[in-house]
Parts: sequence; C-alpha cells; structure tokens
Amino acid sequence: MAKAKLHAADGAFKSEIDLPASHFEQPISEAAMYNVVDVYLGNQRQGTHKTKNRSEVSGGGKKPWKQKGTGNARQGSNTAPQWARGGKAHGPLPHLYKRDINKKVKKRALLSALTVKANENSVYVIEKLVMSAPKTQELVKVLTSATLAGQKNLIIVSDADQNLLLASRNIPNTSVERVWDIHTYGLLNAKNVIFTDSAIKALTTGAPAQAEAAPVAVKAPKAKAAKSAGSDKAPAVAKPKAAKAKAEKA
Repeated sequence: MAKAKLHAADGAFKSEIDLPASHFEQPISEAAMYNVVDVYLGNQRQGTHKTKNRSEVSGGGKKPWKQKGTGNARQGSNTAPQWARGGKAHGPLPHLYKRDINKKVKKRALLSALTVKANENSVYVIEKLVMSAPKTQELVKVLTSATLAGQKNLIIVSDADQNLLLASRNIPNTSVERVWDIHTYGLLNAKNVIFTDSAIKALTTGAPAQAEAAPVAVKAPKAKAAKSAGSDKAPAVAKPKAAKAKAEKA
C-alpha cells in the first residue's frame, strides 16, 4: 500500500496515511511518460528561430572577380555560404513545434508519474495550507518544519489561493498548482510532491462539477394593448390592401 507522510498545518509530522490505490498504485508506463514529456517540452518552444540566407544578407550584386585567369576558384557572389558574413545554408526557419497526444496516453502517463513519486516516498500531505497573508516567511516556516525547505517542491492545492501563490513566488524551486492543472512533467521534475488534504480528495473524486446555468425562460412577445384601457377586445387585424380595394369597388 502506497503511503505518504501527513503533516499538520504548521508542518509538524503527525503520522503516515494510505494513498488511494486508484492513483498511486498503477502500472508504470515509461513509454507513456516519455511521449508526454517530449510533447510537453516541444509545445513550450516558441519556434521563432531564424537565420539569414544568401538572399537576405548584405552584399552581393557584383561578381568578386572574373571567371578565369586569376588562379582563384570561381565565385559568383560574396553572399554565398562559404564566404565570411555570407548567408547561412539550410538554416532554421520559424515553425511550430506543437503536437497533440492521445488522452488515454496522457492519463496513463499521469498515473505512472504519481505512482513513481509514491514509490520514491516523495509524496507528502499537509492537512491545511492557508496563508493569512501573502508572506513568504510563513510558507518557509511550514516547509522548514516539515524538513522540505531548500528542495524542489511542487505544492498541489484544490482551490486557487492568491496568498499562497504570492508567498511561494520568492522561494526558489517551489511552485503551486491546482490539482486540475498538474501534468506529468511537473510531477517528475519536482523532488517532493506536496498535496493538501482537500487536493487529495479532489484528485480521487474527479474534476469539480461546473455550476449549471439556470434555464432562461423565454418570454412571449406582448400583444399590443387595445386603445381603450378598459376594453377586453382583441386588437383589430389590418386587412390586406387587395381585399380593401375589392371592397371599395363593390
């Protein structure tokens, strides 16, 4: 059974708890983790690399020397790649590195990463991690009490906490993520994965239910009221012009 160290809100160690087998005791697929990490890192690239070819560098326009009789190799332009300050041959061009990956592979990789961290005893649970103010010292005090300070930590919470996010920004190698935003690379890149108690529950129960919008009642267009306020008669319907002309002839 996969276990994790349970710490109090102040970072003091309390006991060990069992981690849910549905997420921390799954078959490990190294191929799935490799593919997901490869795609994730590739998608982070901007792809704005660019070098100038021989038509873009300055120079050219005149043959450096005549074709024959000089003893030198024939040259057509000083912008050729073999010349100093010449164009780059087969240089990189801007393009996208974005790729997609199968959802099942992504899920298998995430469960594999969680299982790897559990097997390494790198999963920790803190009962409640709430900052009263966005102060880095408070978070450092909690991590120091839990003997996790100075390491690469990934803190996973269930709800966005602005104070916790601001408090963690000045701590090197420490990041805060919502449980819905964790990914394989973030888990493998961290030395310690720190869950809050509510984040563990949210991980096992699934994504938060979106609040369903109340159905909007469509109002029927109001009929024009009769000229007289007290009249209950329906408004008269205008006759077509053709029918009115026939009535006048008769």
